Parts: sequence; structure tokens; C-alpha cells
Amino acid sequence: MAAAAVALSNGSGGGGDSKAEFAEIYSRLKEEMLEDPAFEFTDESLQWIERMLDYNVLGGKCNRGLSVIDSYKTLKGVDVLRKEETFLACTLGWCIEWLQAYFLVLDDIMDNSQTRRGQPCWFRVPQVLALLL
Repeated sequence: MAAAAVALSNGSGGGGDSKAEFAEIYSRLKEEMLEDPAFEFTDESLQWIERMLDYNVLGGKCNRGLSVIDSYKTLKGVDVLRKEETFLACTLGWCIEWLQAYFLVLDDIMDNSQTRRGQPCWFRVPQVLALLL
């Protein structure tokens, strides 16, 4: 969770409390997915998936995901959401962020990009590139 909070705090924009809650939910969702018995992860694949998620999803401004929370509040006509509503809005927000991360990885491959967010594009990480070749 600390990595998620640090990565989100580097983004711009307001919504301090929403941002902290949003970061906390990321860690919870990632943990639940990695521990889900429906997926038969080996230890190695578990490490790859965790690294891939953190590498590609964290580090952005999360404007799309955070806007889900704000939109939910606006649609409900409230300034503060209940705990369950916050969790659901954050979960949907992270789905948007994960989808956006997927699009960015594809875009980087199609454009033959070198870097994304100040680090090598995912497909250029030496261990990932070795698997692709």
C-alpha cells in the first residue's frame, strides 16, 4: 500500500482524502486478485503480475479513476460517501485505471516508445523484452 500512496501523491490535482482512500483500495484490490483461488498462479507468475500491475498502473495522476468518485458524489448529490459507496466507486475507478494502463502499454508498443512516466516502457524492461523475443 505504501507504494500506491507514494505513487499517487506524486500526481497533481486536488482531492487529498479521496486520493489516499483511492490508493488504499488499489492495494486491497491487488491483494484480493493475487490471492484469488480462481487463478492458478505459480510463485513466478504471481511476482510477474504484481510487478506488471505496479509498474504500469501506478505513477500516473489517476484523474480518470478519481473522477469516478467525484462523479458518484455529484450524481448522489452528496459531499461525502459512505464507506461501502467509497469502496465501490474506488473499485470502478481502479478498473478504469487498469484499462487505461493496458491501453498505454499497447500504445507504447505501437509507437515504439522508449519511456513512459520517466522509466522504460514495460515492453522495454530487459526481463520483459527477453520473454518477447
